[in-house]
Amino acid sequence: MLRLVAGAALVLGVGTSRLAAQADLVATARAGTARFRDRAVAIDEGYRAVGPDFPGMGEHYVNMGLLLSGTVDPARPPVLEYVTIDGTPRLVGVAYAALVTDSAPQPGLPVPPGAWHTHSGTVDEESFFHHTHMAGRGPRLAVAHAWIWLGNPAGLYETDNWALPCLRLGFAAPAALSADAGRALALAAGAAGYFTMLVRVVGEPDSAEQARLSALLDQAATDIARRVGHGLGTTPLPPDLVPWLESAWRRTWAALLDAASPPVRARLEEFARTG
Repeated sequence: MLRLVAGAALVLGVGTSRLAAQADLVATARAGTARFRDRAVAIDEGYRAVGPDFPGMGEHYVNMGLLLSGTVDPARPPVLEYVTIDGTPRLVGVAYAALVTDSAPQPGLPVPPGAWHTHSGTVDEESFFHHTHMAGRGPRLAVAHAWIWLGNPAGLYETDNWALPCLRLGFAAPAALSADAGRALALAAGAAGYFTMLVRVVGEPDSAEQARLSALLDQAATDIARRVGHGLGTTPLPPDLVPWLESAWRRTWAALLDAASPPVRARLEEFARTG
């Protein structure tokens, strides 16, 4: 089902370090996608927006022809990831994908097995739910992200890149940034709507409860944004701000659970455990 296109420099072999192979992948992927830094070019070549604007992944533009081709080519990723800064879309990463029928990670790319996750539902069903990390069998789509245009504090192949909310707010990401701090920054950067939809889809509250929980998220976003402010594009994120951000997200999540009805709270807690 799957035919891999990869040069010898990209295949991990004797005498080739994983680090060198990853550097080759980044160079090859950048050369192949440089023209897509202009999103209009990507659209002209068949990429289309799919799913929401994720706080830690941005917007996904998918080329269905490449996705269904049965080929994984480092220079031609089927998914491009964009984030809009001051009204201008910026290419920040790519994702490789292939249809698989079992739990075997894809060979040929210097991607750690744990970096591959799979999707078995529709985009709408999975946009707000956790990924399945190569578990189980049956037809599914294996995906691995590569942050080739914006460094990811957690690593090149990590699914979420919490440098994105830093970028949206005009800050340079620190060398390390926890997911909790990243989520708080995302709230400050305008992601309250995303988290509101997540609560609606996962928690399934009625309209009155949804309005109450949405108001809580909006207030938290306002409070965090007031504390964080906005940088000038290269402004370092103050290191002493990170612990405060982590605490702010935890307080927000705890307040959300406290305000939720028991069945909604149970669904949100289950999502937090498995998502």
